[in-house]
Amino acid sequence: MTAIVADPRNDENMVISGLQCAFIQFHNRAVETVRRKDKSKKRDFEQARQLTTWHYQWMLVHEFLPQFVGQAMVEDIARNGRRFYRPENGPAVPIEFQGAAYRFGHSMVRPSYRANLAGGQDGAAFFGMVFDPALLGSDPDDLVGGFRSSRRFIGWQTFFDFGDGEVKPNKRIDTKISTPLFHLPLSTIAARNLPTVLPQRNLLRHVTWSMPSGQAIARTMGVAPLAAADFGELAVYGLGLEGSTPLWYYVLKEAELVEDGLRLGPVGGRIVAEVFLGLLQLDRDSYVHANRWRPTLPTRHGTVTGDFRMVDFLTFAGVDPTSRGQ
Repeated sequence: MTAIVADPRNDENMVISGLQCAFIQFHNRAVETVRRKDKSKKRDFEQARQLTTWHYQWMLVHEFLPQFVGQAMVEDIARNGRRFYRPENGPAVPIEFQGAAYRFGHSMVRPSYRANLAGGQDGAAFFGMVFDPALLGSDPDDLVGGFRSSRRFIGWQTFFDFGDGEVKPNKRIDTKISTPLFHLPLSTIAARNLPTVLPQRNLLRHVTWSMPSGQAIARTMGVAPLAAADFGELAVYGLGLEGSTPLWYYVLKEAELVEDGLRLGPVGGRIVAEVFLGLLQLDRDSYVHANRWRPTLPTRHGTVTGDFRMVDFLTFAGVDPTSRGQ
């Protein structure tokens, strides 16, 4: 069976596969919720889709963006408007976002993860490298997707805080990339082509898409660029990269130096936040165009508070790990 989706990597790794399943189950429960309220069943799926989409969008604005760009940046854009993301021909994703700034997550990937607390042998936790192309078989020991096994599920309390003390901190944003991302399985590359080194693929995009340097974008934004001395590790190549740095690398270094790796800096954060908020503002069907809409579904504690976070999303979807004992 093959999913009919725009990107064939919906099952690239166990975490993405688990998230996709959570969204499907959330939508199915939304259908049930709508049907309980409206017995006519005339607009079940339309309403369920809106319910799912709006709660997801709310989480992006009120949880995801504040965590990765800072609450001050979100509030500044909400109050003063977008300064740079102003597409002339309708909503679009700029190359500076998709080819560089939003790839900050690559630096946050750890070499290995605890996938769950009780999926391994004898009910122990299942730990695995993110990718290991050398592994074969129907149930490899890494976290690659595309395989079925009783242990290949995600116990979400490793990744989100359910209040049980099991959540693990994120790897900080910096210029250090975990080893498995230098040896990607071809199944994780949409075009199934070389190179399999993720940093190399990112830097090649900077060249082939003719992206401006991080310093050039900083100056355009009115932000003081990082100094050449901040990129001493690049100066040794004799290519002038310390003064004209590929945007992806610049965004990582900026986060590392300016925000101690806890969130994006002023250039990377502005790009990510303006594109996300701009796309929502330009979409007439998004929740931001509803009349002061707030989440209508209950939180994981069973009450409707007008707020909604990822742990609430996973609980409503029925994949709250605490309910499975996993």
